Amino acid sequence: MFSAVIIITASALAVLGFILGPLGCKILNKIPAKWLCDYDETPSKELLSGNRYKVKPTGIIMGAALAAAMILTTLLTGVTITLPCVVLLYIFLLLISASDAKYTIIPDQFTIAVAVISLIFAVIDFLTDKNFITSWYAPLIGAAVGGGVLLVLDFLSTLVFKKAGFGFGDVKLMAALGLMFGLKYIIVLLVLSAFVAAFHFLYLIFAGKAKKGIYLPMGPYICIGVVFTLLLQPWLADIFRMYKMVMEMNVLP
Repeated sequence: MFSAVIIITASALAVLGFILGPLGCKILNKIPAKWLCDYDETPSKELLSGNRYKVKPTGIIMGAALAAAMILTTLLTGVTITLPCVVLLYIFLLLISASDAKYTIIPDQFTIAVAVISLIFAVIDFLTDKNFITSWYAPLIGAAVGGGVLLVLDFLSTLVFKKAGFGFGDVKLMAALGLMFGLKYIIVLLVLSAFVAAFHFLYLIFAGKAKKGIYLPMGPYICIGVVFTLLLQPWLADIFRMYKMVMEMNVLP
């Protein structure tokens, strides 16, 4: 059974999520057009017009997704001291998912916000529960591994397939999230994001919607992976502890 505090908090965050969905559309319509295109690219008429996202149905879908993520996080992980950081993180991840899904761009401004939130989360977690960050240098390692893995994969894709595998926006986003997750959980995030992307790609194939040369922006999958990583953390922590116990067992006579 869930406590009254958890139920009330989850309900309040659900309402907030539904409100922020349409508001997110308005934010994405108001931000400078240059934020939603490459550095050397001239903004299109659509970007300059400010009519980029419609509240119906996009804002409603965004609100429902944000509300669902907030409810599940509160119910499964409880009302923790880091919950405000998670709520703020979800809001920016929602904006990132929407911008990358439509324009294949992750604005640097949103990534910087994610990095700041991640760093605050890391400090709080290190000083309290140590669920993700167990040492002062863990955020640095997480950022290096998160961004570094995508850089290596992008290099291999360019070398083998003669085309980029990941955008630099994905690299920067994963590095920013590494500040929050540290080494173990940034690897979990990478794996979960890959599974989500693979599952969606398989769906497109079986649904007959996959076209030759199709490009799927990675940002939304990373953002979904973040939610799954946070939701699964209590169970993953138990698995990591069991693994450590087994590795430390002296099986020799």
